[in-house]
Amino acid sequence: MKFSKLLALSSATALALAAGAASAFTVNWNVDKDNANGTDTGTVTIWHGGASASTSSMQTAVIGAFCDIAQPIDVLEDARVLGKPEFWAVACMGKGTLSASLAGKKILWNKRDEGGSGVGVGPLATNPPTAVGFMKPSTGVGNNCPTGAAAVRGGVAVTLWNCTNFAVPVDAYNEADASTDGVLRVPEIGTSDIEPDKFASIFPQNVPVADLNLDGNQNNDPLPAYKTAGVLSDVGLAQLIFGVPVNVVMYQDLQRAQFPAGHPLNADCHPAGANYGSIANSANNANSEKCMPSLTGQEIRSIQMAGGAIRSTLDFQAENPFGSAAFSQLTGTGTTDNTIQICRRVNGSGTQAQFNAIMLGYPCDPTGDGTIDTLVPETEGAFTTFVVNNSGSGDVEKCLNDFNNATNVTGKNAALRKRWAIGVQSLEKNAPSGGAYSNAYRFIKVDGFAPTLANAHAGDYYDVARQSIQTRIGTATVNVDARDALVPFVDNKVNLDALNKTHAFGRSGWLGSPRSTQVPDSALNVSQPVAWFQRVSGAKSNTCALPSAFKKTGGTGVDITVGPQNCSNNGDADNNCYTP
Repeated sequence: MKFSKLLALSSATALALAAGAASAFTVNWNVDKDNANGTDTGTVTIWHGGASASTSSMQTAVIGAFCDIAQPIDVLEDARVLGKPEFWAVACMGKGTLSASLAGKKILWNKRDEGGSGVGVGPLATNPPTAVGFMKPSTGVGNNCPTGAAAVRGGVAVTLWNCTNFAVPVDAYNEADASTDGVLRVPEIGTSDIEPDKFASIFPQNVPVADLNLDGNQNNDPLPAYKTAGVLSDVGLAQLIFGVPVNVVMYQDLQRAQFPAGHPLNADCHPAGANYGSIANSANNANSEKCMPSLTGQEIRSIQMAGGAIRSTLDFQAENPFGSAAFSQLTGTGTTDNTIQICRRVNGSGTQAQFNAIMLGYPCDPTGDGTIDTLVPETEGAFTTFVVNNSGSGDVEKCLNDFNNATNVTGKNAALRKRWAIGVQSLEKNAPSGGAYSNAYRFIKVDGFAPTLANAHAGDYYDVARQSIQTRIGTATVNVDARDALVPFVDNKVNLDALNKTHAFGRSGWLGSPRSTQVPDSALNVSQPVAWFQRVSGAKSNTCALPSAFKKTGGTGVDITVGPQNCSNNGDADNNCYTP
């Protein structure tokens, strides 16, 4: 466990904050101190690597689990692209109810999202564990995070520091040098979107490929072979709903195809319909659950798998008018070509790993010799430029935006193309604020069901994965204490409503994992959501297992709801499903 000395608040920083909230304590990096040398200054620094799908929820959980909210709280975010941090930190005073190793201490929780879940597994599991790059959280004029302003995180007032001076590549890690941007540390706590054994090095699609040391090159940081069994101690958390985001141009073209003339919802759900409204406003029919377009799991798989059959809008056909059994190929509206852009995550991402397992079946059929007899995702390459491998969830958003808006924030759209784009993302992303969206993408239905708490609770929506938090066996007591304090805030049903998001199509995000002390309700309790369905092998979490209902003890039944059918059938030509 590392401890860091944080210097006194500079006069410049104090003046910058005079009109807003006071700072918890200065995060002004000096020289990292090692408690083993007897230099404990009372500041506990936690180095946390892993899942980026839960960035917003994890910040809220860290604040709820550790911070004395009667005292100032600081959140420091990598601001290379505002609102899409790949690195962040929380600085606060530990609340008195924590263990002795944390109560009343200055706590600096330093999180790396970049590289995703694999960074929360592989570097911890190698022997010896591998140090990776983190942002140096320094506040005040001239430092990484120069200015702070009042903000809210999970209903709690904080000072948000935009770390506009953080830059990569980071070529040096001289921690006494105020001009350097990064530090090298072994992650002491890791989180992953699925259980860590799916990231073992025998499964290469899930081994992290990331710029681990932040030198600007993700191709020179290979990890030695590692296993997780007997090395990592992991604890299951709540279940997070994942979805299929498509950029707005694809979303609206699918609406045109699925709500054609003559369809009962044409006026509401076709972009030219009289009651459609502006797609920029979440309150309009354009974004409602009834008007969400849908793709089947088979179609999504056929787009995103290696060598998939669907690569173009022209690979789709649609019936027009409704009920005619007359079909025509789809072409993009306003697009520069008909290619479908895949905005996936890099190998090692938990978001990608859960998609690999649930949608592609990887690595669910191991042969025992390290080869896998299942599908794998298409990847970026010289002959697959229609794929972008994105390091973080924020990068997926940039990719979807670029190919919708003909921009090049990612550096992957130099030709400024505008085309359909599809990705993978958790449902804590892109919830509207004040009726407006900050990104040019929307989630779609899968097999006719929206990615909502209600549909996941009923067992109708299945792209749901249980997160995990892990530490290395034999790690310092304070890390175990920190892990165990965090678990209830991302597992206990009473805390999950604060983590969830309200989308135009319904409430979504997290459901508590069912157990004897946390039994699901017959009707979904949105304020304390618990899942009925889980992916387990025996009592162990296993994302490769088909979802099955939790078996409660006692009572007269399980209380699974059988919902009404909501399809209009025009014979054998097709089935157009919609919510009236």
